[in-house]
Amino acid sequence: MFKVGGFKKIGKKKIIFLIIIILLLLIGGVFWWQDRETPIEKWEAAKVSPKEDYMIKETPEGKIVENKKMGLTYEIPQDWILENENPTRFYSPDTKFKEKSSIFFEKGCKINVYASHIKTNLDTLKKFIEANFSNFSTLIKVDESSVLNLSGYPALKHKYHIEKFGMGHISVEFPSKDKLYKIALSSPIEERERCEEEFNKFLEIISID
Repeated sequence: MFKVGGFKKIGKKKIIFLIIIILLLLIGGVFWWQDRETPIEKWEAAKVSPKEDYMIKETPEGKIVENKKMGLTYEIPQDWILENENPTRFYSPDTKFKEKSSIFFEKGCKINVYASHIKTNLDTLKKFIEANFSNFSTLIKVDESSVLNLSGYPALKHKYHIEKFGMGHISVEFPSKDKLYKIALSSPIEERERCEEEFNKFLEIISID
């Protein structure tokens, strides 16, 4: 015959086993959630690292910009001008804006640096960018698309122009861990070749942790 105590022991073992299973499921769920990509529909609302996260260090070589939260470091090209003291937006010293405009310019180059809290991969990013170009195909003309290596990460590079505004653009975008980075160049179309040389030099000195 079975003793009542035997059932109690079996019951306790089952309870402990169930608790262990539940804990493992919870832990697995946490890791799954952390590893989950940011849905594209939430990219626009994702947090962008503000200019306050960027620190400027004056050195004999020039201005070194560091954003520890985003693991980002780069050097402002010599004599380039910060836009409203913002270290993520800067112009070449010869920039000349069009009359009554603070966006479009007749001469010069502008570089923008963006860093967002978005977790994705290169394939998803590529589809997102291509969809955007397709949606604005009547306005934006893509001239060239390629993949390059930036600070050890594969990155998507696009050259395009907007004829209506006479502006040429180059964007380099890449994901890293739970972050998404974009470095963009803007210039008058006729200045793009010269500005691209400056842009390529800038890309060579960017560091991503």
